[in-house]
Amino acid sequence: MGAYVPEKVKEVLEWPAVLQEIVSRCRTVPGKEAAAAMAPLEEPGIRARLRKITHLKEMRARDREIDLSGVSQIGPLLDRTEKGGALTLEELAAVRSFVMASGRVRRALASARAEYPSLEEDYRSLEDLKELGDEIIPSITDSGALSDSRFPRLRELRDSIFEIKREIEKGLSEVTASKQGEAILQEKIITRRSDRYALLVKANMRGKLPGNVLDASSSGATLYIEPDFIRPRNNELILRERELAAVILRILAALSERVAQWAPQLRWNGGILAGLDLASGAARFSEDVRGSEPEISGDAEMMLIAARHPLLTLMNPSVVPNDVALGSRYRCLILSGANTGGKTVLLKTIGLCALMTLHGLHIPASPDSRMGIFTGLLADIGDDQNLSQSLSTFSGQLAVIREMLQMAGRSTLIIIDEIVVGTNPRQGSALARAILEELVLRDSCIVATTHYNELKELASRDGRFMNASVSFNLDSLKPDYLLHTGIPGTSYALEIARTCGLPESVLERAAGLLSASDTDADALIERMQRMEEAMREERDSLASQARLIREERGRMEAKELGLRRREQELKRGEGISFLDELREHRREIAETIRRLEHADAGEAWRAYETSRRIEAEVSGALKEGETERYGGRYGPVDPATLAPGDRVLVLSLEKEAEVASVDRERDSVTVLIGGNITSRYRFAELLSPLGGVTRPVKRATAAKPPREPEASGPSVPTTIQTRYNTVDLRGLRVHEALQKMESHLDGMVRNGINCAVVIHGHGTGALREAVRSALHQSPYAMDFRAGEQGEGGDGVTIVLLRR
Repeated sequence: MGAYVPEKVKEVLEWPAVLQEIVSRCRTVPGKEAAAAMAPLEEPGIRARLRKITHLKEMRARDREIDLSGVSQIGPLLDRTEKGGALTLEELAAVRSFVMASGRVRRALASARAEYPSLEEDYRSLEDLKELGDEIIPSITDSGALSDSRFPRLRELRDSIFEIKREIEKGLSEVTASKQGEAILQEKIITRRSDRYALLVKANMRGKLPGNVLDASSSGATLYIEPDFIRPRNNELILRERELAAVILRILAALSERVAQWAPQLRWNGGILAGLDLASGAARFSEDVRGSEPEISGDAEMMLIAARHPLLTLMNPSVVPNDVALGSRYRCLILSGANTGGKTVLLKTIGLCALMTLHGLHIPASPDSRMGIFTGLLADIGDDQNLSQSLSTFSGQLAVIREMLQMAGRSTLIIIDEIVVGTNPRQGSALARAILEELVLRDSCIVATTHYNELKELASRDGRFMNASVSFNLDSLKPDYLLHTGIPGTSYALEIARTCGLPESVLERAAGLLSASDTDADALIERMQRMEEAMREERDSLASQARLIREERGRMEAKELGLRRREQELKRGEGISFLDELREHRREIAETIRRLEHADAGEAWRAYETSRRIEAEVSGALKEGETERYGGRYGPVDPATLAPGDRVLVLSLEKEAEVASVDRERDSVTVLIGGNITSRYRFAELLSPLGGVTRPVKRATAAKPPREPEASGPSVPTTIQTRYNTVDLRGLRVHEALQKMESHLDGMVRNGINCAVVIHGHGTGALREAVRSALHQSPYAMDFRAGEQGEGGDGVTIVLLRR
């Protein structure tokens, strides 16, 4: 069932002006026509269009707007081809552009639909016009001419016509350049009459140039003569041109016939592309009014956050936003306050938000807003006086309210500006109350403005009603257009009259005529407004202080983070100094290895002593760093008490492991790492947790495979190979490979790379074992593991680098 929104309601809400703004932002004629004819949607259509507009806005923000150029209104052309008519070349060029646009948009939707699912339906709905495109696109050039390459006979005829014209013009140019020509020609120009080339000859020189007279000037002084020597070529030219025209007509007829065969698909695509352009125009409008997609509620209610009138927002982006709630806690909002305070604008804003939601458009409010779908929208805004129907303002409004009472229901939104005016105030307020109570009884949502105190009092006694007012600056006597829910407003009629220049004597007399109850009520409301103003200022002050506290806290956290980073940089600086020293040691070792390849026994012994010295220096430096790092949590291993099941820290891995066996004769321990990897270390390479070793409790249960212990050190993450984090050792000798690996790991640590990929291949496994053995001792490696599927498997080792 469609929504009921009378045309008069659309007019008073300024809906045509909103539509025109959207139409102006569409890029194609079909899109503009679709926007102008926009109608309310059912709930699925509302949700779909809202989401599509959101996605198109996001695409615009990322410079991925869909190009709709070339989409034109080809419906009348398709109608003509289906009746057997042929299209002109210009019309076929328009169809060609449309076909190209369809394909381009379809490709754009295909690439965007995964990220923007709302475009999936348009992609699937668009017909694939590739077969038609393969025929019509190469037939017509981008400049709108028939393609010579597509139609060889056209090229032949055009070449022949060009050659004939060239010969004719050459012969006539010789005449105009001759002395005879100077004497007999009226003007030295070459022209055509009746498709035949001719010269302009003086009438009195007719006999000097043999030929046919094709025409004469109006004065008779000039004759258009076709010289006899070009007559055969003129005849040939006319034949070629007529043949060319016939060929073109046959081509156009054939292409038009093909368009007629594809007319249903072309017409269907036209509707899809028009809808897409409508949504694109709505997305641009949403950007300009700072609109957003509201949450759609399943009930007849609204919660507008920071709502603004869209047309006012276009004129003045700093328009005052307001929050409006209706339909959840109460069904009727009674809006009061000073004249010119913005009540009518607020009514139109509420009505437009409901109407825009019905059409699947973003509303000019915060994305936190919630909107129900009102299937009936009735409004009475402005003067209903109609002299032609003998209706006064009062009777005109009653006629509108009668229709409202007839149409009122659960999903109806009713907006009334100045309910029941133009009659006795006491009777008018009573009638207004009865009308509002009846509308609420029918479960409609109502927003009504009034100056009746009796209606303001109604909201204080009946929970179905809620007071609201537009604020008025009591000092400047000017409205500030802010809505305050829960507080009634006063009219400030005397104050506004004073600003309009009415005599003070009149104002004093009016004040004296007011009853005590009226002045007491206005005074009470004024005190409430002042209290509300004071509370709002207090809230603003508290919010400002809270903001300052958050900013100060952010500055302190940033300062603390900076200190931490500085501490890490200092530690990293010390580490780099150590790496520089280690690089020098590696250079000495590499030089030693090269000497050993050609050394005698004495040199070999000296090289051995050098390597032992370097090893001792590096081990000492590492030992000092380890003692400082783990001194509070771990201590030296006691070989006498160490037993299988104990937890120990492997210094080279910076990771805890479980003792599998102890070999005191060889001063070594076999540990279980990760539950299934065993490795042997010396006592000096291990530390024990302070407070005694921990052993797992043994239970009398069936034997189970060892459970992977909980690692205290960091795990090695999944790593993608890049040219920055990969070192390839394949094809190198072991000592060359280890030297290259250490050099590359050094550079990666210095450049802040987190993980390295060491490629050693499978082979015999010797290089793999040498690499992993070296990584156990490497100062650069915090942890490592074999590659997983997708990383290179066991042919690579993934290394977590120290920082």
